[in-house]
Amino acid sequence: MRMLFTLGCAFVATLAGFLIYSHNKPPRNVVSEAGIPVTATELYAKFTSDQLQANQAYLNKVLQVSGHVLVVKTIPHEGRVVILNTGDPMVGISCSLNTTESTTRPLKLGDKITIKGVCSGYLSDVVLTNGCLVN
Repeated sequence: MRMLFTLGCAFVATLAGFLIYSHNKPPRNVVSEAGIPVTATELYAKFTSDQLQANQAYLNKVLQVSGHVLVVKTIPHEGRVVILNTGDPMVGISCSLNTTESTTRPLKLGDKITIKGVCSGYLSDVVLTNGCLVN
């Protein structure tokens, strides 16, 4: 019985250590990584035509997405979110800029930009996180 208790405590301690490590891990530095170049309309088309194949190609990889600004939102305590036009009025490419990028350059509706970020998948939009402006 004592051995089972000791093993249980060791398992809980290991699990707690892993969770603390993964929670405090710094975000990826997408600036130094090479991104897969793709346009916003191509990325949207690939996710809507075959989401499983698009997930295999793009999920958790750094993408360099070019497109026109559709919306710029500022979310308190998180920074700016830029939505790129895909040609579909209901769906865009949602790019969360990292906090250092959120204050650097003003963006206007219709600007052609390139954003580098980590692809998190397709929900109601294709989502990029930890983004930075390339041009």
